[in-house]
Amino acid sequence: MATPNTYSVHISSETHRIEAWLASDEALARQLQEEENAHDAIATREFAGNASLEPSSPAVEYRPPNNAAQVATEDNVDPDNMSYEQLQALGEAVGNQSRGLSDDLICYLVPFKNKCSFFSRKKNDEECVICKSTYKSRQKLIRLPCSHCYHADCITRWLKINKACPVCNEEVDEADIS
Repeated sequence: MATPNTYSVHISSETHRIEAWLASDEALARQLQEEENAHDAIATREFAGNASLEPSSPAVEYRPPNNAAQVATEDNVDPDNMSYEQLQALGEAVGNQSRGLSDDLICYLVPFKNKCSFFSRKKNDEECVICKSTYKSRQKLIRLPCSHCYHADCITRWLKINKACPVCNEEVDEADIS
């Protein structure tokens, strides 16, 4: 019967140094994590400011600001973490301004008919990035000043909401289209 092979492991001083180095790195990482958690707790208390935390509830009590403009001037406004009342105050402070183009300016964008010949060697696989459908022959398209084309209906609806090209984000302004 054969005897099983036995192996001897030699741990060098280099291995001990690496293990010590890893242990010190782990200790440093834990210390930094604890400091970050303490810093976050302080920042949370400072952010809460006038809001008081009730011991029975983790929710923050809402206290409206002195004026609505105060809400809009804060740099760290996060609408995802705001109450309904805070969102209303922010909406009043910011106001309601359209970021799109007016109908008068949109009408300056002249539609053209897409020409796609049946015998064309070029395969027509271009699609409107707004509706994701392929351009068909004789459909009305509009070319923006940045040279991107879209279905006339799609880009008209888009420009009423947002005056930037959906592909390159270049703004369409009055000087470009009139």
